[in-house]
Amino acid sequence: MKILLFTLLLFQNFTYSQRVDLRKLTLNSNIILFVERNDFDYYSKIKNDHFSENKIKIKSTQQILKNNVTENFLNTYIPVPKEGNDFYDNGRINGEDFMGVGEIAEPNKKYYSILFLKKQKSKLILLAHINRSDFDWKELIKKINDIQEIENTTSQKETYKKNIDYYLKYDDYPSYEFIEYYKNINILKSDSLVLDNNQLIVAKEKFLNGIERYYDLVWNKFPKEISKYYIQKMKKISQTENEEEISFYDFQEAYERATHTGFMDDSEMGKLKNKLFGNDEAIFEEKQKIMKTLIENAENKNYR
Repeated sequence: MKILLFTLLLFQNFTYSQRVDLRKLTLNSNIILFVERNDFDYYSKIKNDHFSENKIKIKSTQQILKNNVTENFLNTYIPVPKEGNDFYDNGRINGEDFMGVGEIAEPNKKYYSILFLKKQKSKLILLAHINRSDFDWKELIKKINDIQEIENTTSQKETYKKNIDYYLKYDDYPSYEFIEYYKNINILKSDSLVLDNNQLIVAKEKFLNGIERYYDLVWNKFPKEISKYYIQKMKKISQTENEEEISFYDFQEAYERATHTGFMDDSEMGKLKNKLFGNDEAIFEEKQKIMKTLIENAENKNYR
């Protein structure tokens, strides 16, 4: 007999996020536990017509990944805040989609998960519960351990450097809050991240292997290599014979980055580029000629 399990990926501010910021989640947690489904139980008690008391009881663990508090978490009832009961999420109220995960649980099969507990005043609460059978738990635990090494760093400059190393290692990118914080303490002078020489080399190699989110980090340091990357991307897109399979937006972006021009480029080539889609959109045969012309223009600029 199969049992339908419905587990929320995250509680509180993390409930409706499609992508977990594991770094923030780890740093905001006091206790992190790697557990199996039989290591814990959920309880819900209806108190009245408008409030339910939700708790989790952790009976055992597979591994303690983090614990920096003295509070006992075993065999005690820990509150589980729920949206619409203990707090109200602005995104939910304003119409953002609810994100949850439903899974079919098979008997005699192990289902692992990670519990994130946070101390509030003198009590522990469940901050998040990551429960997905398709997760690479070893990789996730490795990331959590890496984050804790950063947490133990005392120098703010060293903490910034290690955070950048972490983001690069896992093909990730800092949030707006991260950048604003390091601007506030004068480690960053603008919205642009600062990388040392080794980090720049890593970011460039990651970019050339397809991690295009690092474009802003590397384009002005390695303009020739970045241009060549996007010229090759333009050529690949232009070779697609079926118009419906072509993303002219991607081609346009590749051209702008290959030539270091902007969206509002009003040069002859810029106006030609705008005919790929929009109000001045041309027929497909003409678009193919336009793409060829733009590629040649990008190559001429790059090889001067």
